[in-house]
Amino acid sequence: MSWRVAVPLSLVTVLLAGCSTAGDPAAAPSASAGPAAVTNCGTPVTVSRPPARVVTMNQPATEIMLALGLQDRMVGTAYLDDEILPDYAAAYAKIPVLAKEYPGKEKLLEAEPDFVYAAFSSAFSDEGVGDRAEWQRLGVGTYISPAGCPKQTRPAKLAISDVFAEIREIAAIFGVSDRAEALIAGQQARIDKAAGSTKGARVVWWDGGSDAPSVGACCGAPDMVMTAAGVTNVFADATGSWADTGWETVIERDPDVIVLVDASWDPADKKKALLAGHSTLKDLPAVRQQRYVVIPFSSTVAGVRNVRGIEALAQGVAALPAKAGS
Repeated sequence: MSWRVAVPLSLVTVLLAGCSTAGDPAAAPSASAGPAAVTNCGTPVTVSRPPARVVTMNQPATEIMLALGLQDRMVGTAYLDDEILPDYAAAYAKIPVLAKEYPGKEKLLEAEPDFVYAAFSSAFSDEGVGDRAEWQRLGVGTYISPAGCPKQTRPAKLAISDVFAEIREIAAIFGVSDRAEALIAGQQARIDKAAGSTKGARVVWWDGGSDAPSVGACCGAPDMVMTAAGVTNVFADATGSWADTGWETVIERDPDVIVLVDASWDPADKKKALLAGHSTLKDLPAVRQQRYVVIPFSSTVAGVRNVRGIEALAQGVAALPAKAGS
């Protein structure tokens, strides 16, 4: 069955009615809400009024919506990498989960969304819910986190200001700009407090890979977190968000600290065991002295969790004893 012709009559009714939320005070936009227009991944996104039936895909998009107090607008969600943050767990529990990963096109249509917000462009691939242009032709607005845009429209070097810009754009679309400013002010204060205690420590960010380690390079979320925390990225000269390198190069650069990204599919304990048992790496001072900082994967993707990653890195580095001579 072609998804293009499988649009339920109820969705058409919602779209033609402008997604009216009369009689539902919880879903009503703020008094100052009105039309909003942004350019997202090179695509114009215009809404005449705040969306009322939103589906989010990927953890960062879901948690930005919840952090802005917009759970009343969410009719579905999908694809978490980690448990939802405790502060948002109660609100999240009331939102239907459409799929463990990306829902099918028909499943998404059943939710009758007027807006779909994803953290990664892969959400709008054939393996996801289909091309975003098709959804926009149906009258369904779409948005992708700028950090997850296709490479040609992604920020050249991701910074915390880009994450804050995304929060502001989403808040503008939903008519809650005041909430965005309060959220950003609180996060900036936490970042300011965390930074400055790391004394310029030289850090290698190990995301994954055993034979050829994938490390944080010049321009993505890992470097953004390291920069905000006030440490030096020893692979800042590598292009892209992540770079595959060799252990010999890591040894040559002799980092003070190794960040171990902790993910369910590649846990930090497994990384520690590999380092300790490696014939050459076990003698690297940072390994011998176990100068590790563990950061959850979900704190390393652009979103509201980045402040936690920055705090974990800064506090972890500050808590380590002075590096002993090699």
